[in-house]
Amino acid sequence: MLSDFDIYAYLVSQQDMIFFDENAETATDQLNEMLHYITDYSDADDTLEQLEEVVRRTLFEWIENPELLALDSEEMQVYIMDQLADVRQQDVEEDD
Repeated sequence: MLSDFDIYAYLVSQQDMIFFDENAETATDQLNEMLHYITDYSDADDTLEQLEEVVRRTLFEWIENPELLALDSEEMQVYIMDQLADVRQQDVEEDD
């Protein structure tokens, strides 16, 4: 299903991150990095809906928690891997 997922449709620009004021460029770069990690850490079994849910969660958390700006690349990777695992687990639980 990964082939149907286009991360480029979700990437943000500095204009999208203007509410971060002087940190808009950093916020843009970091959020886009996190979004790229979704494709980096997804696998062939992930559905389009699962990947879109991880995007939604990531965007929501980014807006609601500006402290995410303090994350380094490794922490961002862990965050995305955790979100992917959580979405996969929810789908397993819903199937039971």
